Amino acid sequence: MLQKVVVRYLRRDNLLVSSIKRLVELAKIGREALMNCDVDELGEIMLEAWRLHQELDPYCSNEFIDRLFSFATPYCCGYKLVGAGGGGFALLLAKDAQLAKELRQRLEDDKHFEVKVYDWQIFL
Repeated sequence: MLQKVVVRYLRRDNLLVSSIKRLVELAKIGREALMNCDVDELGEIMLEAWRLHQELDPYCSNEFIDRLFSFATPYCCGYKLVGAGGGGFALLLAKDAQLAKELRQRLEDDKHFEVKVYDWQIFL
């Protein structure tokens, strides 16, 4: 993915450049959302960032990821893939602690998703 993005950047692809600029803006807005403990806003930022990543590389997702995110949607206010790719990490931001527990249980029980769920939290 990175190689494709770099080539498009060097060619000054307008869509790519504007998407990158928006990702920079979202990082700043996301920082504020975190500082204000605004989970819903952070979730919206994650969803927009995920859409922008798909614009940067339409092949950054696959059928499994699409099914996982669709499955998680009722429980989450945001989600996206994280890292530089190839590592297989998705970040799912639950709407609240109870929904996080329910989602974790459903993912562990569902045989269609062979995933390892890692514990993390933003707010104590």
